[in-house]
Amino acid sequence: MGAVSYLDRYPLLRSRDSEFARDRLFSAYGADRFGKHGDGFGIQANLARLNSIGLAFCAYDGAASLSFPESQILRQFFSIQGAAGFTTNGNSRPIEAWTPIISGDARLDLDFAPGYRQLVLRIDAHALERLLKSLLGDASGMNLRFISSEADPAMMTQVRHDVFRFAEELERFGQDYSPIAIAELERALMFRILLAHRHNFSDRLQRSAPSANRAVVDIVESYIEAHWDEPLDFQEIAEVANVSVRTVFREFSDSGRGSPGQFARRVRLQHAAELLRRPDGQTSVLAVAFKCGFRNLGRFASEYRQAIGELPSETLKNARRRQ
Repeated sequence: MGAVSYLDRYPLLRSRDSEFARDRLFSAYGADRFGKHGDGFGIQANLARLNSIGLAFCAYDGAASLSFPESQILRQFFSIQGAAGFTTNGNSRPIEAWTPIISGDARLDLDFAPGYRQLVLRIDAHALERLLKSLLGDASGMNLRFISSEADPAMMTQVRHDVFRFAEELERFGQDYSPIAIAELERALMFRILLAHRHNFSDRLQRSAPSANRAVVDIVESYIEAHWDEPLDFQEIAEVANVSVRTVFREFSDSGRGSPGQFARRVRLQHAAELLRRPDGQTSVLAVAFKCGFRNLGRFASEYRQAIGELPSETLKNARRRQ
């Protein structure tokens, strides 16, 4: 196998046995056809399964083909090295720096040349639709449909950057992250996908939300304070405040209080300080950071110092001295 690799902490398959590879691809990816072409077959596959997203790295050392039946999975492919192509709904295209969003409404056939490497983003279609409708406050029965059109290259360059950065972050920290951190990472990437690709809700997503009462901010802040150790569920928050998710964000912005996420970070920093001030034998800065939803220890220390006035290690050290 070549040196280019991602998500090695999430191994799924590494083999030169095509029969074994087929069985694993069928059971883990939901494929229903796999074939190798020629000699020198080899495959490496890593898969990070999250809540609504799956992110996979695949490497083929020999020519191969793979097919998927209809499903509720949306896919987007990002080529790293080599040549490959896909066919769906009778249309064939090469896999380049990125593909369009490929829905699961029709069969998908993939062909890989020897030496091909890629990242694949897999998104649960229902989860993406729920996120979109929560943002818009939409209770209609209209389904999310992506429109076949060329995405803006500048926007897609950013999406590609975010996907690869996500893979690198999962590789370094993902298995240590709290559910809060993972949920927020997923939501951010899914929102980026909704912005980057045209769909039947795009115009509404990009319009300004109507204004609501300032009491909305107080309701949302009270909810976040009561659920500080849980992932932010914007749909539930909006339902509690009886407005749309977009209106929640607009009210925070208009009130000068930043965003719900920023408020949640401030609340979690205060709880982190409380945990560090009352340590037990297992308390560490790293454990407290992850418990409070911070996935980057350096950023946690910086934000903690700005909010609390000292480094988290100093808070813990002073607390242990008083014990």
